[in-house]
Amino acid sequence: MKDLYKLLGIGRDADQATIRKAFKKLARKYHPDLNKDKGAADRFKEINTAYEVLGDEQRRNAYDTFGEASLKPGFDPGRARQWREAAGGFGGGFGGGGGLGGIDIEEILKNFGSRQRTSSARPRPAPTRGADIEQPLRCTLEQLVAGDGMTVTIRRPAACDTCSGKGGEGRQRCGACSGTGAKKIGPVTFPCVACSGAGHRFKDECDTCEGTGRTMKEEHLKVRVPAGVQDGQTIRLRGKGAEGKKRGTAGDLLLAVHIQRHKWFERDGADLRLCVPLTVHEAMGGTQIKVPTLHGTIKVKIPENTTSGQQMRIKNRGLPKKGGKRGDLYLVLQPSPPESSPQSLKLAEAMESLYPGDVRADWEV
Repeated sequence: MKDLYKLLGIGRDADQATIRKAFKKLARKYHPDLNKDKGAADRFKEINTAYEVLGDEQRRNAYDTFGEASLKPGFDPGRARQWREAAGGFGGGFGGGGGLGGIDIEEILKNFGSRQRTSSARPRPAPTRGADIEQPLRCTLEQLVAGDGMTVTIRRPAACDTCSGKGGEGRQRCGACSGTGAKKIGPVTFPCVACSGAGHRFKDECDTCEGTGRTMKEEHLKVRVPAGVQDGQTIRLRGKGAEGKKRGTAGDLLLAVHIQRHKWFERDGADLRLCVPLTVHEAMGGTQIKVPTLHGTIKVKIPENTTSGQQMRIKNRGLPKKGGKRGDLYLVLQPSPPESSPQSLKLAEAMESLYPGDVRADWEV
């Protein structure tokens, strides 16, 4: 299936007013009653499908998160999220491949229940909970160590300030669809083009939100990353998702943690590893060097006769753990010879006599 945003000719950050405006423009252009060209009816169906999804905040968020799989009948984003996390966190995804970490998406969907939504379904007048919003939270090892919290920027649908969420003045039933919000063309039922499936129109429609009563608002939130957080883990901020409709509760903000790779340190849980290059002279005679850590530079004494791969443990110089403790820093010592040259080769040949015997003597059969 084509990308729903491309079908409507809009960006992924479009608000509901922009989505509705694009839908109405294209729907009038390709409506079978107005356009008799070959292929117009199919184009009209695609446009309506795109609006059914993107015009509904919960279905749009599911599509943004899980891709085309979210369009399948009976898809449940809550249970899909559980399957995804069980399959290895946020590194996978549903879009395009049809599978998830070896799990058959078709098999998953069989277990999602029968929450199929039809195009003619009408929204209930009861309070509706706002959609959950998912977005990545990228953090560095330095930020994990500092523990000062991070500021994240989110864009979420909220009540329009211009019309206070009402959508306009003079609400009246849509005459084109008799208030049903749907029009039947042949055997297929589509959202009404005149009211975009709302079932009503306004005598004085709000120009800001195009009568939807909702606009996208940007908000900056301070987020504390808990100690011991793992890559792919989800941080849930309750009530920070999309606002509910008809006084319904707001959804949640789900932040998928992505810990960025460091240019020096390698993570192993709360422990860190750092490769420390040494000269041959330093490895043989021992020395004192400065070593960078996430807590500042420290001095470390390198013992004599250090071999390649030998490790040194520096306690409490790793990442924070639950309970206030910290992991350790492991220094992986790596002596390396200088680049080959006539002089270095001559010195290396002179050192051959200093070995007590064949260094591979144990290999002889």
